Amino acid sequence: MRRWIFIISFIFSSQLMAQDVTISLDRSWGLLIGDIVTASIVLPVSVSDIDADSLPQLNKRHGPWLNLQQLSSNSNVLKLEYQLVNVPAKTRTLQTPSYTLRTNSGELLTIPSAEFSAGSFLNATDEDAMELTLRGDQRLLAADFGPLKQQLVYAVAIALIMVLIWLIWHLGLRPGKRLPFAKAVFSLNKLRWFGHKDADAATRVMHHAFNESANTVVIYSQLQQLWDACPWLVDLQPEITRFYQQSASHYFSREPQQNAEFESVIKLARACRAREKMA
Repeated sequence: MRRWIFIISFIFSSQLMAQDVTISLDRSWGLLIGDIVTASIVLPVSVSDIDADSLPQLNKRHGPWLNLQQLSSNSNVLKLEYQLVNVPAKTRTLQTPSYTLRTNSGELLTIPSAEFSAGSFLNATDEDAMELTLRGDQRLLAADFGPLKQQLVYAVAIALIMVLIWLIWHLGLRPGKRLPFAKAVFSLNKLRWFGHKDADAATRVMHHAFNESANTVVIYSQLQQLWDACPWLVDLQPEITRFYQQSASHYFSREPQQNAEFESVIKLARACRAREKMA
């Protein structure tokens, strides 16, 4: 007798819970393929009391029309967000899938289906619904890259011109590069780059630099003029004096001596240029 009472009460409570479950859609007509429709389900219990394993699976197609994309809850309201992934050729009434949920206490809740209407973009009738032909793929026109290539050429040309101007300015047009020993170092480097390590030419370049720095022609017997005009060269006095001695013995002696070597001359020029920067 108790068993029958338990079965009858269970059936009655299940039917009562089924009657307490309501469902509504945010849109129920005019739906096309790709549209999103949200079903709001009001439960007689809190969503937290529902067994998670009995909830519908996400990112899965439920029935022939809908794909469940998102599931959310608030108190006793369960929201299912579907995407319409298939539509009939002719507009007609469809239904959302029904589910059976299980509470943590083992009671079953039946989610009823809701009706909505959906149709195709195509204007089809019953007669030609099965004879529709899709439009063929459109052939893309060839892109015109002429203006883009022209702009690229202009941009590269401008970049090359800017680099050239920078190199010219860096190598010879800056005010600092127009100082005597800056020009001397540049001239000596140019001789070495082109393979013309001429000691006589290097010596003449250095004499021009000393003369321009002192604003007069400097000779070996009048080196004091150079020290007075360029006191920042005094700490190089031994090297400069030796350079003038070798130059005088090479150019003005009855028996010319060997001139200074090219490497020693360019080394002296760089030392003078370092002092010139600090002057």
